[in-house]
Amino acid sequence: MAETMFLMISADGDVSPEELDADRGAIRGLIGDLLHTGTINVMTENYAKARKSQGRNARLKQIAENLAGAPEEAEGTEGAFAMAAAVALADNKLHEAEHSFIQQLAEWFQIAPERCAKILDQLEDERPSA
Repeated sequence: MAETMFLMISADGDVSPEELDADRGAIRGLIGDLLHTGTINVMTENYAKARKSQGRNARLKQIAENLAGAPEEAEGTEGAFAMAAAVALADNKLHEAEHSFIQQLAEWFQIAPERCAKILDQLEDERPSA
């Protein structure tokens, strides 16, 4: 999930401080305070290296295959999708590249369009006003 969130915040080529903060907060939300900021920063650097060497699409395809590999992982794919979309919305702007990435992510994670729309609507409703 953490790598999926990183791929989302880097989709538009510009990683804002708000997006990085949201990413770190989301990772902490997933695992509690088990990791220090420095460790999370190293994870992010590693994700950036993998994205650069393998390409975003290859990384996303691998993640989708890992998460969607078993029926009990459906919650994992929806969770990864929701977390990625949430960090994309963290800067109160959804760039075209991020929007396209969200759609691609839903397709690769095999999330039905109706379910995708419901998740995005819920995230929008929960987002603080700009």
